[in-house]
Amino acid sequence: MICRLAGRIEQVDDQAAVIRVGGLCYEVLVPAATLADLHQLVGEEITLHTIQYLEGNPTGTVMIPRLIGFLSEAQRDFYNAFIRVKGISMRRALRAMTLPVHQLATAIENGDVHTLTTLPEIGKKTAGHIISELRGQLDRFAAPSEDTRPAARLTEAQQVALDILVQWGDRRPDAQRWITLAVQHEPGLSSPEDIVRAAYKVKHGTI
Repeated sequence: MICRLAGRIEQVDDQAAVIRVGGLCYEVLVPAATLADLHQLVGEEITLHTIQYLEGNPTGTVMIPRLIGFLSEAQRDFYNAFIRVKGISMRRALRAMTLPVHQLATAIENGDVHTLTTLPEIGKKTAGHIISELRGQLDRFAAPSEDTRPAARLTEAQQVALDILVQWGDRRPDAQRWITLAVQHEPGLSSPEDIVRAAYKVKHGTI
């Protein structure tokens, strides 16, 4: 089983990163929150802690090998706990993990239904199931992990622009990716308003 993958980030899309290891490129599915970080690290070397599994109908004839990658072992361990909840599939868990693991763990331990229902595809009923099944088991994840790969940080203006886009209804990982691509295209952007306008140009494919 592939449990760790070290290589250069070649590409990042809406669900996965492509990691080059020697002459091979691996597609690695990653949590939504991690996508935004990896967009800022394209071209850099990284180590992902991975889970390998087969995707498909076990009764069918085609099973596709998949890799899921995490920035730390703690993230991977949290994910393994998260998918034990009834109704949380492997893909659904990745889409729902739009916040850092320590924030998710804290919300679950505190019974914070409101925070959990802000996650994609998580309604009140599912949030209740998550809390009832995992509460009391996640204390070790509640502190920020120290072994997470540091990502490039947003400037103050970029962070304000990100908050604006999220308030307007955009998903945080998507908004952060648009901002990253916008400032790469126009490095001179300095005000939140200009960054927001440029981010929306990225969103609509006009730059």
